[in-house]
Amino acid sequence: MKQVYFSLLFVASFLQPILSYGQDVYIPEPGEGFSFNTSVLMVAGVTEGFTPALMANSQEIQFLREHHIGLTHFGVAFGLGYSGHFYHGNIHIHVDEDGTQSVRDLTGQDYNSNRFATEYLDGSLELRYRSKVNKNGRYNRLYVGGVLGYKVDAYSYQKTDSYRVKFYNVDGFNTLRYGLYAKVGRGQVNLFYFYGLSQIVTSGPMLPGWSNATSQNLGVSITL
Repeated sequence: MKQVYFSLLFVASFLQPILSYGQDVYIPEPGEGFSFNTSVLMVAGVTEGFTPALMANSQEIQFLREHHIGLTHFGVAFGLGYSGHFYHGNIHIHVDEDGTQSVRDLTGQDYNSNRFATEYLDGSLELRYRSKVNKNGRYNRLYVGGVLGYKVDAYSYQKTDSYRVKFYNVDGFNTLRYGLYAKVGRGQVNLFYFYGLSQIVTSGPMLPGWSNATSQNLGVSITL
């Protein structure tokens, strides 16, 4: 009987590391359902005339739902959002009473603020990777995604010491915006980069100088 007992004990001690390893499975962390992206807005492909201001920026909110891919470190998220893109600089879009639009170069003139802006309703799709959580509950994050947006508004705004003017529903900007983005970091605040694939302008007085203009963004993403 003692021989059987010691034999079972030996087998159990041999199998214990294997059984323990088999229990060490990856349990996915809950995915973030909200993201706020704030970034510097940069324009590429403008042939002449536009001098961007440092305050040019984009602000985006995303509401996302995630589905894990089994017991892996990967997941897929999709959802809707809203974004505003504010092109601060020296170019002003003026609209006459009859609706005629014209572009004015404000270089050398005094003004407090000048911009044109676009706003989009966005749909997003993300492929997500998250590393294992450390003892402090933090993990590395790499999210790569694509966005497709539909324009809901575009306007031009100028403010000086003597007057302020804003023109709504400015035409000429692309009805659709689309591109790729990445969120990389650790914790709730992450590096955010967007590469626009769509043209900013498709018609109107800003052509042909803006025929090939696209946007890029670099900033931070806050995920919750």
